[in-house]
Amino acid sequence: MTNQTKQCALITGGSQRIGKEMAIFLAQNNYDVVIHYNKSEKSAQELLKFLKQQYRINGGIVGGDLSDKSSTREIANYMINNFPNWNLLINNASIFNKSKFIENIEDEFEKNLAIHLISPTFLSYFFAKNVINNNISDAQIINMIDKNIARYDTINFYYLLSKKCLAEFTKMLALQLAPMVRVNALAPGYILPATDSCINHAHITSKIIPVKKIGHPKNIVQTLEFLLKNDFINGQILSIDGGASLNHAG
Repeated sequence: MTNQTKQCALITGGSQRIGKEMAIFLAQNNYDVVIHYNKSEKSAQELLKFLKQQYRINGGIVGGDLSDKSSTREIANYMINNFPNWNLLINNASIFNKSKFIENIEDEFEKNLAIHLISPTFLSYFFAKNVINNNISDAQIINMIDKNIARYDTINFYYLLSKKCLAEFTKMLALQLAPMVRVNALAPGYILPATDSCINHAHITSKIIPVKKIGHPKNIVQTLEFLLKNDFINGQILSIDGGASLNHAG
């Protein structure tokens, strides 16, 4: 059984990219870390092994397809049964596909809503119930959104629609759960390593990002640290995008 005086985080989609960087940061700061995965079990196992060896934390991995609502109950049960110190939920899992309203409703609408809104809603529900029932202190939910929620023109229609819904959910939930749970969101922009190997960095930095550079995962981690430490921040969506969301370009 884990030490209940210690803090514990569940990160959905936590085995790769930004999720992995957040897991490492939390382990460095003495959090027990549970990494959720869907298809990346090997990556999750390797990351957990590294975190345990390097930082001497407790932790685990838990699989589940978040497009299936029943997975959220199984993931929550795993957390509640094994980590009574669970006080941080990071809804990070995501899919990112091009889609148009007319052409892709059958294959993209429900899947994007399931992963970006429905699963975070149910996981937040189970998390909050556990926090309240066990009087857990300093509990937080952090939702990963997207700097493009400021836009309306997009080639990723159903992705952006679902992320906009998650942004509104963040604000509504922050009011519902205060003061027991603080709820905030991060909205990353272009962050290295780029998810698209064909991305035109010169065009992005000259035309889209006012600070004229691509972001780094450390910028996400710095903002995560700010939210964890500042107990007077609630219901906020923090853009980490070099100002790109201000011009609605890209």
